[in-house]
Formats: sequence, C-alpha cells, structure tokens
Amino acid sequence: MEFCTQIAAQLILDEMKKNESSAKNVVMSPLSINLMLNMVAAGAEGNTLEQFLKFLGSQGIEDLNQKSSVMMSLLRYSSGSKASTPSHVPTIHQKKRQKRQKQKQPLFSVANALWVHNQFQLIPSFRKITKTIYKAKVKNVDLMREGDKVREDVNLWVEKETRGLIKQLLSKGVNLAPPLCLANAIYFKGSWEDPFMVSKTRDKEFHIFNRETIQVPSMNSHNVSHDYASLDDFKVLKLPYESVIGECGKQIQLSMYLLLPHDPYGLQDMVEKFNLDTKLLAPESLNDHLRKVKLSRVLIPKMKFSYNVDAKELVKKKGLTLAFNEVDADFSKMVYSQSPGSNDFIQAMLQKCCIEVNEDGTEAAAATFFCPRSKPPRNKPPQIITFVADHPFIVRHLYV
Repeated sequence: MEFCTQIAAQLILDEMKKNESSAKNVVMSPLSINLMLNMVAAGAEGNTLEQFLKFLGSQGIEDLNQKSSVMMSLLRYSSGSKASTPSHVPTIHQKKRQKRQKQKQPLFSVANALWVHNQFQLIPSFRKITKTIYKAKVKNVDLMREGDKVREDVNLWVEKETRGLIKQLLSKGVNLAPPLCLANAIYFKGSWEDPFMVSKTRDKEFHIFNRETIQVPSMNSHNVSHDYASLDDFKVLKLPYESVIGECGKQIQLSMYLLLPHDPYGLQDMVEKFNLDTKLLAPESLNDHLRKVKLSRVLIPKMKFSYNVDAKELVKKKGLTLAFNEVDADFSKMVYSQSPGSNDFIQAMLQKCCIEVNEDGTEAAAATFFCPRSKPPRNKPPQIITFVADHPFIVRHLYV
C-alpha cells in the first residue's frame, strides 16, 4: 500500500503545481490501484514480476497473494456481513434498535472483473488467482469487433458496482484491444459515530490555493471529544464511523483522518514531506500520536466532487516501468500467446473517484481500469542472398 500512497501524494503535488485557475480538488483510491496492481502482477513473470514485487513491498508472489487475500476478506467482512442469529427472540424495542444499527452500518464493497478476448485463454494459474482471491468475474468478448459494446458494458458494470456514483468511466477515446482488460470498483458508505447537526452548518470562509478566500458550506460541532494530535507541521483529527460487527464477532472500526497544516498555505510542503516518507501517513504512525481530547470547536467543509486520472504516468514516475514497456514487459503467466514472439504490456491505467462528505457521513466510490494489449511480433525482413562477381575472385576445382 505504501507504493500506492506515494502515487496519490504525487498526484496531489502534480495538481498543485498546475496553473492556479486549472488546479482541482483531488480524490484518489490507493486501495483500488493496489488491488489492481496485485492482480496484474499475478500474471507477470521474470524482471517484470520482480519490479512489481519490489514496489508493492512483497517478498514473493505467494506473499503478494496473501496480502490481497487479507484485503479482500476485510472488505467483504465489512460489506454487509450478517451477524449470527441470536439465541433469544428480540423484543420490539430491540428490533427497532437493531434496524437503526443496520441502517448505520458502513457498507464497504469491492468487485473485480475481466473482459477476455474470445480468441485468448487465461492461463489456469492466473484464472484461479483471479477467481479465488479477487472473486473476479470473467466475460468472453470480442474486443476487436465489438469494442464499443464492451466499453459500454464496462461502464454499466462500474456504475452498478458503485451504486451509480461513477458513470462513463471509459470515454469513446479509450481503445480496447486484445488480449483482455480488467476493472476494479470500490464503494463505501458510512455514518459518523457522532453526526454533525444540519442546523449548525453555515457558509464560512475557506482559504484556497491562490491565497484567495471563498465561502463554502461548513459543518460545525462544539465541545466534542475526538482523537486528536498537534504535530510539528500539521494537526490530525480522527472521525470514526459507526462500527460494524462481522461474522466472527470482531468489531470493524473505519475512520476518516483529517490532516490540517498549521500554515493555511502549507499543503504543498506537507504533501512533499509525505511523499518522501509515506510511512508518516500509515494509520499506526498517526495513531501513535493521537490522544482523546475535548475540542471546543470542529469545523469541516462539506464536500462533493469527482476526479479522473490517467494513473499510468504516475506509476511510471515512481519507477514501475517494465509493465508498460511494449518490448520488455513480461505477462507470460496471464494469457496464452496467440503467436510466437508477441508481447503483452499495459496500454492504459485509468481511475475515477468521487466522494461526498456531509453531516451524516461519507459516501465514496472508486473505479480503476487496466487495459493490457498484445504487441505482435516484428517480422524479420526476408534474407536477400546475392553473388555479384564484380571484383577479383578465386576459382578452385575439386573432386566431389
């Protein structure tokens, strides 16, 4: 996850360095990219696999698959797991309380899918990994003749898996090509443990990047206790969502961490610091500093926006390059090659995210799309054989 957090930090820096009039709010899902990179890595071999393992922080493909299995189980764990049936019959009041709790439980779901060109076959080991670990659905399609239809199918699948939050992930400009394409969709909806009161939301000044101020609707709460820390360069506030009890009786607690630089215009310096050491953003690192304190006031702007990014260049900037190299990429464990000497490489890597934060909680979604394609082998020019005796030569007669 550290590598994908670096990608997110780099994206924020790149956006901040744009012209002030074109800079946008950024939302990205390192988790979605992490799962997709892990799944694609399962089809890699040789130097390409070694580079994946290095940047994803895994000792081997078994270690990588194990980490993915844990992530997938946690997401499924908190995405509507039904608690065991109680041994006693609940009363009417208990039923009402259980209904309220069920409505507030966080929903965290993940889905993966592959669209495989009908002239290609997944290698059994890769098919098994995508099915057992990533629970990916595989569709056989014609990426050559029905590219528009497949593109629409991908968009509809993403829209469904993100509860309608992400529409038209793929534009008409995205060309689909054999041997396959992959997509991941993540959806989250959670209610605050301590909701904000709608009646206290007011328009407040907000300092933007170009040192101007604008009015934005901001949520307010007073005299509340939260986990909080004030560090050298920034403050940290942890806002928990309603917890959920999984099938095994374990409690899952999801939280939003807000990191606020002391300097109103110090976001870039703070992100550059995180970019150099992403461990500073790790939950265990942040939690070491947090203490439950009483805050006289908490003010957070309401948010609702989306963001599209071509993540391919971001990944390459961080050193994961072989997967995108049409000559050196090695995905020989993904699909059976249709022609000797052909080579598969990742042509496109897109992500779209959206988020809404209001008085009740947060609703967010992310979709990541990978499009590996085959590069046909280069045909060697026919060898031209000549014998032009236009200079001195020797003749020798031999008995044969």
